[in-house]
Amino acid sequence: MGKIDRSKIIQLIHIAKSQIGLSDEDYRAILEGMTKKTSCSEMNVFELKEVLDAMKKLGFKIKRPETKEEEIGWDTSKAQMDYIKGMWELVARDKSDRALYKFIKRITGADHPRFMTAKDSQNVIIALRKMMADAGLNPDKKEL
Repeated sequence: MGKIDRSKIIQLIHIAKSQIGLSDEDYRAILEGMTKKTSCSEMNVFELKEVLDAMKKLGFKIKRPETKEEEIGWDTSKAQMDYIKGMWELVARDKSDRALYKFIKRITGADHPRFMTAKDSQNVIIALRKMMADAGLNPDKKEL
């Protein structure tokens, strides 16, 4: 494999990071968990291919169908995740992604939003709507 192939794989991994919506912390954890290295520049082609394959398993698609809504995970759409994050921003004391992920894990058992099913997403939305109502906020208000 030549240098061009290696740089192309690195480029795809970085596109995957963005497409999947990984934080830098999650991205580095995946790299280190798979290869014991925290940067693609330190990896050989074999390790890069393993990381790229892992990104595909997490939902990365090299060519996205134009007619299908963009998906964050298995069955969670970007619109659903944006809705969840918007409600979370309104009702959570700790508004960090880490706190949101812990909340999602408590509700669904999923370790990360990308592992949620459509039913899991609905359960999170229902729980957040209840939290909003308990806080005196209207979850049906158009500003969300």
